[in-house]
Amino acid sequence: MKPVKRISAIILTAIMIASLLSAASISQVSAASGDKPNPAGDYLKFTVDIKKSDPGLAYNFVTFKTINYMMEEGDKVEYDVWISMEENGWGFVDSQGIDDVTGNNFRDSGGADDNGVGIHPGQDISEYAFGQWYHRVIEIPDAFWGKEMPVFQVSTHATSDELEYTGYALYDNIVITDAKGAIKLVIFRDAADWDGKTSLGPVKDSSSTLECLTFTDEDMAGFAAAEVAKAAEEASKEASKAEADASREASREAASIEASVKQSEEEAAAAAAAAEEEGNGAAAENAPKSDEEEGSNLILIICIAGGGVLLIVVIILIAVGGKKKKAPKE
Repeated sequence: MKPVKRISAIILTAIMIASLLSAASISQVSAASGDKPNPAGDYLKFTVDIKKSDPGLAYNFVTFKTINYMMEEGDKVEYDVWISMEENGWGFVDSQGIDDVTGNNFRDSGGADDNGVGIHPGQDISEYAFGQWYHRVIEIPDAFWGKEMPVFQVSTHATSDELEYTGYALYDNIVITDAKGAIKLVIFRDAADWDGKTSLGPVKDSSSTLECLTFTDEDMAGFAAAEVAKAAEEASKEASKAEADASREASREAASIEASVKQSEEEAAAAAAAAEEEGNGAAAENAPKSDEEEGSNLILIICIAGGGVLLIVVIILIAVGGKKKKAPKE
C-alpha cells in the first residue's frame, strides 16, 4: 500500500474508534477480560507535581488500600493505565512491607509484565500507555508465593532534565487474578472500592494527589481525540520516514549515475588523447624533408669525408719526419 493510502486508512480507523468511544453505550471492560479497556466509569487519577533543584530522579509512592493478600503460584496483578508523560517512571504500581528477602517491596522482585517491561517504576511503559489505555498483566514472581502483600500503591519514579513539571497517570480495573484469569481480589474497579484514605511515602522532590473520578462525556471525547491525534502522529511519522527513505535512495541513484557518466567521460578523453598522440608521431616520421634539411645533411657528409682525408695526410707527414731525424752511423 502506498504511504498516502496507508495514512488515510490509519486516520479513518482512528476516526471510527473515536466515534465508538464517544457513543453513550460504551460499557466498562474488566481487566480480566483481556480486551482493550475503554475510558468509562470510575477511575483513579494520580497527579504528581515535580519540583527539583537538579536534573535527575524524583519519585512518589502513595498507598491507597490495605489488602493483606496471600500470594500464590499463578497469581497475576492486572490493571489498566493511561499516562500523560512520554518518559520513564509513570503508570506503575507497588507494594511495600512484604519481607526483607526480596527487598521488602514488590518493585524489586525482578518481575515483568506480559510485554517484558519490568515492574520497577524506574522502567518505561510510555510505548504502550502514553496517550492511550494499556492493559498490563504482571505475573507474581515465585519469590513471593506464600507471602503476604499487605498494601497496594500507585507510584512514579520519573527521571527528567526538567526541574518543574506536572504529569499524571490514570488507573482502572486493578485486580489480582489466578492462572486461568479468574478474579481473586478486586483492588479497584469503581468508586465503591475507594475509601479516600491514602498515605504518602517514600517521596523525593515531588508532591501528589490521588483522587477517584468518573468519566464524563467530555472526558470520553477528550480520550477519543487523543486516540485520533496519536494515530495521526504515527501516520505522519511513517510518511516522513517513507519520504526520507525515498529521498536517500534517489540521492544514491543520482550519485551512482553521475559517477558512471564522469568515468565514461574520463575514459573517452584518455582514449582520444592517446589516439591523437599516436597519430602525431606517425605523421612526423613519414613527413618529407625540406631543402634546408637536405643541404645540412650533405655538408655533414662532406665534413666527415674531408676530415678522414686530412687525418691520413697528417699521419704520413709524421712518419716521414721521423725518418729524417735519425743520425748517420759512425
